[in-house]
Amino acid sequence: MKKFFVCLMVLFITASACFADELRLDRETQYQKKIMAIGFRILNANQIEQRMTFYYSPNKNVNAVTYLTSKQIAVFKGILPFLDSDDEIAAILCHEISHGIDAHKGLWRRLTMTMAPKSYELKADKRGIDLMVNAGYNPVAMIVVLNKIAEEPNWFETSSSHPNGSERLAALYEYIYTKYPAYLIDNDYKNNLYYQNFLLTSKDARKTIKEKYQKQSIKPVNNKK
Repeated sequence: MKKFFVCLMVLFITASACFADELRLDRETQYQKKIMAIGFRILNANQIEQRMTFYYSPNKNVNAVTYLTSKQIAVFKGILPFLDSDDEIAAILCHEISHGIDAHKGLWRRLTMTMAPKSYELKADKRGIDLMVNAGYNPVAMIVVLNKIAEEPNWFETSSSHPNGSERLAALYEYIYTKYPAYLIDNDYKNNLYYQNFLLTSKDARKTIKEKYQKQSIKPVNNKK
């Protein structure tokens, strides 16, 4: 009788594990398909001829990466809880696709990306905005995502390859303000908790940006598509 119960327990545990694996596989398949669909939509809409691939990684780090040699873009499991919409997934992918575009320019460009990573991060943020708009995504989502995940150390406290979060957010706001202002005027994110927090914490930076362009008598161009 004891052997019978042991065998029954083993079968139950095995069946439960298989069922759990099936559930995880189904969920991860959905993640993979979503990431690919958004990624290839961005590539096609922007007529990007350099080939890149997209995949979901079970890595629990809050991150997404572009592998410079293989041109593969990985979205880690750990970042998915921070993304609330296709626009926000697109923001992450557009940033990484921008890295992929540079990575395709040869060994020397890949070396400069490694030696001067912070400048290329800012470049990827801004070019990512263009890629988003061309693909029909709301670029304000880039601000929302970075306000959730970008670190905020002082320059002397870290050797991070990424610029200070406030610097990145201010640069993104200025880029949208000057190139795609309609998205800020007719703002789908105006009631978004994370965007409201950005407005709260960036008052001085946004004031400086607006005064800068008022003094230069530069009017933002409304070219929302």
